[in-house]
Amino acid sequence: MGTHNHRTRKAFTLIELLVVIAIIAILAAILFPVFAQAKQAAKKTADLSNIKQTMLGVLMYNNDYDDQFVMLRNSAPRWGCNGAAIVNCEQVNSGHNMTAPYIKSRDIWASPQDGLQRNDCPDVGPNTPGGTVSYVYTRYHPNHLTNASFRGSFGVAGWDSTPAAGGFNANWNNSLNGSALGAPASTIFLHPLYCTWTYWNGLMQHRNDTRWVIFNAAQMGTTLAISEYPVVDSYAGAWCGPGDAMSVGAYNGTVNYGFVDGHAKGMKRAQVADIQWATDMAGAEANNKRNLMHYDERYH
Repeated sequence: MGTHNHRTRKAFTLIELLVVIAIIAILAAILFPVFAQAKQAAKKTADLSNIKQTMLGVLMYNNDYDDQFVMLRNSAPRWGCNGAAIVNCEQVNSGHNMTAPYIKSRDIWASPQDGLQRNDCPDVGPNTPGGTVSYVYTRYHPNHLTNASFRGSFGVAGWDSTPAAGGFNANWNNSLNGSALGAPASTIFLHPLYCTWTYWNGLMQHRNDTRWVIFNAAQMGTTLAISEYPVVDSYAGAWCGPGDAMSVGAYNGTVNYGFVDGHAKGMKRAQVADIQWATDMAGAEANNKRNLMHYDERYH
């Protein structure tokens, strides 16, 4: 008669189960931040690629327009598209529309972390703003130091809202020509600006005072400055609604920028310009203080 081995099954004790659960919790606490950082790094890389591709499109545009940089806006508004289907209409001829034949992708204009809900004015528009536009050109005006309305407009791109009757807006000016930029590899042209009223069928919203996107409110000595993402500043009613808001797109304090020569890289905002530009712009220009958003290479 054969011998039978009887195996006794032993269940986990409560202490053993608690130990296993504790180990899993510890591993999760270690790994979740790593996964979050990896996800953030992937978004940052995709954002950098968007900016790089956009800048290449801008340079192709320049080649067809005698090296003249694209404008922030160049048209009278058509709010509501005169009843046309919004999908087939741009309410303003903005910079992203002008470069569309060269970039050929609306998705490139949306930062992977820009989740702000776009807002159009229900009383004057169809309230269907279309795709997200997360990036904007630096604003140029020749009287950026003497004209209070354009203080800080020391960038590259011009602006015009030509009246429907013809002629030019009194405050219009063209963009700079590439030959006017002596340091293309260090001159910032494109920067991220998440704004609830910047969208494909609307307009490329910008700030006349470029310093808003370089410094924070405390540095500027005013509330009129824009924080870095994930902080979102409320500018209720700035365009048309209580949800109006802005944020400078950033990844753990690093902002991706597009440069005039076509390359893109991430930098801390503090690296862009000397703090003197925040409160004493005339003194900063006189002392040749660093400012990579300035068209003049003296400040690079």
